[in-house]
Amino acid sequence: MLNILNHTVEGMSLWLSLHTSIAYVTLFFGSYFETLIGPGFFIYGEAFFLPGAILAGTGILNIWFVALWLVLGGLLGDSSSFFIGRHFGTRFFKEHNRIFSLTNYKKGEDFFAEYGAKSIFFARLLGPLSWITPFLAGTYKVSYSRFLKFNIPGVFIGIGEFLLVGFFFGRSYQKMLGIVQGKVFVTTVITIIVFVLYYVWKRNDPDFFSDGITIKGFWRRYVTKKA
Repeated sequence: MLNILNHTVEGMSLWLSLHTSIAYVTLFFGSYFETLIGPGFFIYGEAFFLPGAILAGTGILNIWFVALWLVLGGLLGDSSSFFIGRHFGTRFFKEHNRIFSLTNYKKGEDFFAEYGAKSIFFARLLGPLSWITPFLAGTYKVSYSRFLKFNIPGVFIGIGEFLLVGFFFGRSYQKMLGIVQGKVFVTTVITIIVFVLYYVWKRNDPDFFSDGITIKGFWRRYVTKKA
């Protein structure tokens, strides 16, 4: 699973960097559908949150636009799921349905009765629960104003944590790349100098590189100047 996510993040990062003109629209729809009931089963939000933030950290995208479109997509996606649950939620639950069974319906009802709308906020921080909680909130008739009260800060924090990690990773990557490139340049120059010195020294004193020279011989010949 982690390997699939890593490849997805890498592939999305490359695709966004090559299509910057539609990058923000892509991030919006990715954030929207990852929390929409149905598509959210198959779409990982991290595949959009992290690439967008990393590319913003490297300077390819603008972090404020990335944050705006991701948060807006998340808010609209959650609200869409909420209203789907409000109007059609009870129709999803059937006696022999594996996920939307009547037993799970009763468990969800008890859950909301015990924890209330606060679960909407915490669900955004708990990964897989984020795509089903808005739908359940609508199904169990939580008022929309109360839903927004907990959903908005949940979306900001839930997506914000990925933005922070990705952005600073992108910034660090650029710095590390600059350091590595600088060291590569320095290493290349030193290597060239060493080869030039080797060539000059070998040409003028070929015996120095023979197997017969010892430390004592080196000291007498090059330090004390006694052949």
